[in-house]
Amino acid sequence: MYRNPLRMSSFFMHKTKLFALLITFTLFSFEAKAAEKRHGKLWRISAAVLGAVTIADVQSSVGRMEANSLLSSPNGRFSNRGIALKGLVVGGALGAQWLMIRKNPNAAPYAAGINFAAAALTGAAVVHNHMVK
Repeated sequence: MYRNPLRMSSFFMHKTKLFALLITFTLFSFEAKAAEKRHGKLWRISAAVLGAVTIADVQSSVGRMEANSLLSSPNGRFSNRGIALKGLVVGGALGAQWLMIRKNPNAAPYAAGINFAAAALTGAAVVHNHMVK
């Protein structure tokens, strides 16, 4: 088939280059999938942290006077109305993020950053509420 050894070596050289290129693209694909899973895991952790801090905030505020008029009941205290609204806001935000991440997985690190920032601010409110008691 190949009478000229030079032609044969160039044929195998092209095959080798093609195979190396295929392996490289496959490895990059696996790396991208791993990064996508890692970012999704980070977002899930941030959502859990935000949920836990929100529960701690509710616990530290129940029955006390509430400065935010949207969260206070008619007598001015934090009660069922505030719990429902706070849960609706956090749940709605996490639900919107989940839909966004489903369509665009590359947005997961940004959503996780927002969740961690919101958890930090809410955690500061929890610390304040416990110090005032």
